[in-house]
Amino acid sequence: MARLATRGPRYTSYPAAPFFTETFTEEDARTQLRAEREVAHTKGISLYAHIPFCSSLCWYCGCNVKVTRDRRQGLAYVQTLLDELRLYRELIGEVELAELSLGGGSPNFLDIDTLKLLTEGICELFPRRQDSLLGIELDPRDTSDEQVRALAALGYQRLSVGVQDFDPEVQETIHRMQSVEQTSELMAGARAAGFTSAGADLIYGLPGQSPETFSKTLDAVIAMAPDRIALFGYAHLPQLRVHQKLVERKPIPGIDERATLLCAAVEQLVGAGYKRVGFDHFALPSDPLAQAVEDQTLHRNFQGFTIARGGPLLACGVTGISDSGKAYWQNLSEIDQWRSEIEAGRLPVARGIALSEDDAIRRSVIYRLMCTGGLEFDGLDQSLAIDSRSYFAAELASLASPAMSELVEIDRDRLDLTDLGFELVRNVSMVFDAYLAGKPPSGSTTI
Repeated sequence: MARLATRGPRYTSYPAAPFFTETFTEEDARTQLRAEREVAHTKGISLYAHIPFCSSLCWYCGCNVKVTRDRRQGLAYVQTLLDELRLYRELIGEVELAELSLGGGSPNFLDIDTLKLLTEGICELFPRRQDSLLGIELDPRDTSDEQVRALAALGYQRLSVGVQDFDPEVQETIHRMQSVEQTSELMAGARAAGFTSAGADLIYGLPGQSPETFSKTLDAVIAMAPDRIALFGYAHLPQLRVHQKLVERKPIPGIDERATLLCAAVEQLVGAGYKRVGFDHFALPSDPLAQAVEDQTLHRNFQGFTIARGGPLLACGVTGISDSGKAYWQNLSEIDQWRSEIEAGRLPVARGIALSEDDAIRRSVIYRLMCTGGLEFDGLDQSLAIDSRSYFAAELASLASPAMSELVEIDRDRLDLTDLGFELVRNVSMVFDAYLAGKPPSGSTTI
């Protein structure tokens, strides 16, 4: 596996975010929202709210965060965020909320009153659909029992808990000290309060990790029985996140070591009864995400592998990325600039991209590969109104080459990922990516 590794997008969107441009403007986003009113009225909307605040900086972090201990900043931010949503409401009309996700940063940076203001404000603007789902990311180091109970009372059902690694030396290296007890108590407390689903996020490839120490982390997480586990590869990109240089005090696992960590973790999680969902998620067989694999309703977006629940995905807050179905756009990253645009009555758009017909076709192919592990050519022809064998003749020829033959099996009717190809599905997806032609590999490693 290691010898085939390269660098490339994670394909939480296609085209990938580095190919968004500033020529996509605020007015373009408005046009997209108006065009999706009918779909939104029929299916509802999914909403992602980005809360960037953290009380301390984790040195491995690749997210957009603002480190502060001044909790008052949270209230001012939420008030502006609700103003942003009022702009959305004016454009998309009276639509129902199918799904809400709060991420960050650390949403639990917000105190109980501010969390209540945010949630009730959202649900006043976009009333909850009967089957709506509310989820939130929580940091076990900084979440009180009172916050958990308040969130459950507000209607939150699903939480995601950052773990990364429980080994003390790894935690010291990445500047994130978090005990097994803190994490276990948060999950247990959330379930007791009424949450119906708990997930845990892990990272392999961190400095100082070994198969032995990471296996102990996995044992501890499995004992908590989270419904879902996300297993992400560490993306060391200090050219983009300068603070990541701080983790270099210990050796960062190379490609061979990453492959060993990944394969051992997959074997351990599957052996514990978890079902593989895409290349980086796992779920208990009873979880809807595992069931989505069976009935082929799995979806890929900026939150990873999910179940599509609504129409447009609207993102609010700094750096949030919206997906109208026919375009993506990303918000400004600086809070002051973001706030200034909203106060002026403008959507805080920094960049984006409207999908061409070719983009939409290639996105569908890449997402099918990632969500189902294969392509059925006649099905593609029917759903996309193309002759897929002809349309992708060059790509299929490339995948049939000796260099790629270990990753795919192709016959007259189908393309299927091999077991190795499933692990390296990003490699296969990159063959269908028109934006990468002639460009050197970039992004995170595909292992």
